[in-house]
Amino acid sequence: MKKIIIVALFLAGIAPAFAQDKPKLYTLASPFERYTHYLATARFMGAVPLGSFKDNYIDKSSFQNFSLSIEWVLRNSPLSIGGEIGSTYFEKRIPRAVYEGEEGAISAVQTRTLSQYPVELFGNYHFLPRTSTVQPYVQLSGGVSILDYTLYYGSLASQEQKVRPKYGIGLGSKFLFKKDGKFGADVRVKYDGTSFKHEYIEKGVSSVNGSIGLFYRWW
Repeated sequence: MKKIIIVALFLAGIAPAFAQDKPKLYTLASPFERYTHYLATARFMGAVPLGSFKDNYIDKSSFQNFSLSIEWVLRNSPLSIGGEIGSTYFEKRIPRAVYEGEEGAISAVQTRTLSQYPVELFGNYHFLPRTSTVQPYVQLSGGVSILDYTLYYGSLASQEQKVRPKYGIGLGSKFLFKKDGKFGADVRVKYDGTSFKHEYIEKGVSSVNGSIGLFYRWW
């Protein structure tokens, strides 16, 4: 009887060791890790004018800006590429003054406006794996901007519309609401420059904007 008890205790002692050596069940990686996937992002932006654009034309920040983008996240790569379209609007009102024109002097309240409708391609480099819930990145972009420069003197207006090259560089981060989830937020700070010259704008349009966006991703 003692031999049986000793053997039973011995088997009980080695059983956990054998159990630990059993192979773990295979866990399938997330589809967003295994495949190329896509993101659609809607952004709201606040923009601050810079340089001669600020000094000579409009020095007020703008919060009437938004954009939409589609992004293609490459498989087994820290890179993603995409396209973005948007709208930005700057405005400043000058107190009533006397201005000399072709038909003589006029007394008017001057309202300075500039609208841009950028169409850009961009590339993002991500510093952490796509499985991370926080994904910081740096961005380079380039494209064209459709500009509408309208300067009002009361009810009279002087307008110039052009399509000009545009470029940008940004730093941001994506935040997943749930690991391997489909929804998240994207926070970005970006410098934008557009090569446009007309009247008060002598050295192009430059600004820095901060944005917060919501994205949906799929594969």
